[in-house]
Amino acid sequence: MDPLQHTLPENRALFAFRQLFEGSRWEMTVPDGADSAEDVVLVDRDGHSFHAVLKSFNEGRPDRVTALFAQALLEARARAKKAHLRPAVLIWVASASRSLVERLIDFHRAYGDQEPFAVLSMNGTQYIEFPGLRLTERPDHSAGSRRAGHSAPPRLVFTDGFQWMIKLLLAADIQRMDLIAAESVRYSTATELARAAGVSTMHATRLINALKAEGFLESSHFLKLVRRRQLAERWKAEYRQPPLTVAAKFISPAPPDEQLRKLLKKHPGVLGLFQAAEALGYGHVKGGTPTIWVPSLKEAESWRALRAAREGERPDLILQQPSFPQSVRRGAVSRDGLWVTDIIQTWLDVSAHPTRGAELASELEHGILANVIGDKV
Repeated sequence: MDPLQHTLPENRALFAFRQLFEGSRWEMTVPDGADSAEDVVLVDRDGHSFHAVLKSFNEGRPDRVTALFAQALLEARARAKKAHLRPAVLIWVASASRSLVERLIDFHRAYGDQEPFAVLSMNGTQYIEFPGLRLTERPDHSAGSRRAGHSAPPRLVFTDGFQWMIKLLLAADIQRMDLIAAESVRYSTATELARAAGVSTMHATRLINALKAEGFLESSHFLKLVRRRQLAERWKAEYRQPPLTVAAKFISPAPPDEQLRKLLKKHPGVLGLFQAAEALGYGHVKGGTPTIWVPSLKEAESWRALRAAREGERPDLILQQPSFPQSVRRGAVSRDGLWVTDIIQTWLDVSAHPTRGAELASELEHGILANVIGDKV
């Protein structure tokens, strides 16, 4: 029996969200002197900080939940501003329907301001949209899943930290060592993997258990990923939602290539997508507008060398804020003085690009990555 079954909904909600965030490189705390028990502070290892308002419900009536979701948005904005943090909203419902989750998503798109929010319920994780932690999952209403409670097998969720550890497990099968910033070694235990990834052993164990539960991992002399084609398709699906993007122009009339180099020597950024593939030696799509992954679009928009491109104006570069910053940054490699995304990240990013992205992704899958995520494994 769920040990929290007879506790207050607020306690169950805190427990559920603490499990979610603390298993994904986030720290969750209740601020000192909080005006309400609904207030929590979320901080991750990449410097993202949020003041979140948590609302919990025993029943998922769409009208009531949506109304209090709107209230939570207003409260989070006010309290976050006071604490000099960014606002966020957490919703816990004992049983949430898919239509309820979709209603909250639609409401947020119409009235929100890109605040991160998450919806959890006892019948399965519903919706999570935080930096490095994104998931949309349908609830499982089967009697078996309700009986399982917290004893249900772990599910594979492609969080930022999990993606980096999967890259480490695959790095030994990449034929060239200069295509990803990871050692070409095999890992035998969760402790070894955790040490290499810079995470807790518990966090690495969660990934290993989830991979095993879904048939993606075998343990012999080392941790070996199997059924990689299916794993690759699941992984690519996480990149179908487009990232936050800004089209930019250089203010100076100097050649764009020259200015791009100067910009990336002064500011943090990683060259991505087609230009990254070309820099790594595997890009057949030439030219195009350079794409730069930046830690924060808000900060990048204030860089003095740039201005926003006007409507109908051809941009000099595209600035994008990654949904999985750790995976982008930690695997990046240096090429001619610039940081570019690693070969696996490049494959993931181009896979969802509407212009020739699928073509390049297929080339990588049947070429340099054939022994990594392709059918030759």
